[in-house]
Amino acid sequence: MVGDLRYHGRDMVESMENSKRETLMDEKIYVAVSCKKLEGKSSLVWAIENTGGKEFCIVYVHKPIQNSVSRAMFDEQNLRLYRKDKKKAHKKLDTYFHICRQMQVSAEIVYIEMDSVEEGILQLISQRGVRKLVMGAAGDRHYSMKMRDLQSKKAIYINREASATCQIWFTCNGYLISSRFARRTENLYLECASSTNSLRQSEITRGSESVPRSSIVRDHDDLIKVAVTEAETSKRKAHFEASKRDEAEKSAIDALKKAKQWETAYFEELKRRKETEKVLRKAKEDIEKMRSESEIQIAESNMVIRKLQDKYSLSVEALRILREEQEELKIELREVSKLESKHDVEETSPSKQREPPQYFICPITQDIMEDPHVAADGFTYEGEAISGWFERGHETSPMINKRLSHTSLVPNLALRSAIQEWLQVPESLNRPSSCKDISD
Repeated sequence: MVGDLRYHGRDMVESMENSKRETLMDEKIYVAVSCKKLEGKSSLVWAIENTGGKEFCIVYVHKPIQNSVSRAMFDEQNLRLYRKDKKKAHKKLDTYFHICRQMQVSAEIVYIEMDSVEEGILQLISQRGVRKLVMGAAGDRHYSMKMRDLQSKKAIYINREASATCQIWFTCNGYLISSRFARRTENLYLECASSTNSLRQSEITRGSESVPRSSIVRDHDDLIKVAVTEAETSKRKAHFEASKRDEAEKSAIDALKKAKQWETAYFEELKRRKETEKVLRKAKEDIEKMRSESEIQIAESNMVIRKLQDKYSLSVEALRILREEQEELKIELREVSKLESKHDVEETSPSKQREPPQYFICPITQDIMEDPHVAADGFTYEGEAISGWFERGHETSPMINKRLSHTSLVPNLALRSAIQEWLQVPESLNRPSSCKDISD
């Protein structure tokens, strides 16, 4: 039993020493960065300038478009967006790598795809046994001189859930905000191993002196308890990780279902939009057709209206000319009738040899006036002649060709009486001869 315990203790010490040597060998400084506007640049520069490390590992956790869904299930558009986003992320990571080269330190890039940035960093700490980590306490734009606590939810979660063996520096805008020192859990194993070694040395010193069985059993029980505790802790962690993985898969399935529903709704909306566009296009064509027909009808109507207006203008002009000709014909008829009556009078009256006074003559008709009227210019005209002059649109004097103040006419009764008396004189002169003839 003692020999078994010694062998077990020696193996435990050797395994812990090996793990310690491996831990000392992995002294890389891990720096978690973000590819959004190079916000991790300040954390990387602070780590290079303040941690004293020579080897750095740039860690970036990329959140893909779909959660744990195979690429075969991506549609073409999402695949293009995924590749474009990934290419952009690698380009930003190359910028971080170039900064390390400029500051003369060696670096490597760790690219992780996971739905949660926090879980990706915790998985990296667990798998690689990360001992030193630098990450942002908050975005650089949230920095202030009074900042003392962590503000980022990711930083708070990692500070609470990360392994106790990992030392973490939280920075913001190039300043150290908070730090968490590592606590080494293997100290208990080392103490147990040292007690075992001391027990073995004391056994060798005493020679054949026997070791108390109760102390050996007690040490063995302590080691068993430690191992059981570690196993239970590992089991709880594994169960926790499995439950989180199940939740992630369930979330991915739900997201896929929602994506399918959204895709169906999108295609239905696209179909409705195409139908609406078709109806609108047809309505627009009908409107354009009606507009063109109405424009043609309006043009034809305007043409008909113009023709009617031309005909109306011609009719009005013809009517005006006809009226003028009618008035001229009336004047000519009156003149003819006057000439006939004058000729009859001259044939029957002996006064045909006499010349009438000039003021008995109308300036317009050049005949003896029968109904003399005085116009606004002071001259006397035949009533019908001067009225016809005004009806034809004249507003000037026939004698002096000046515009008249009015077109009112006043009968010249005195001149009319004189003309009548003059016309009656020959009859009175012819009466004696006629009486003489009768007497004879």
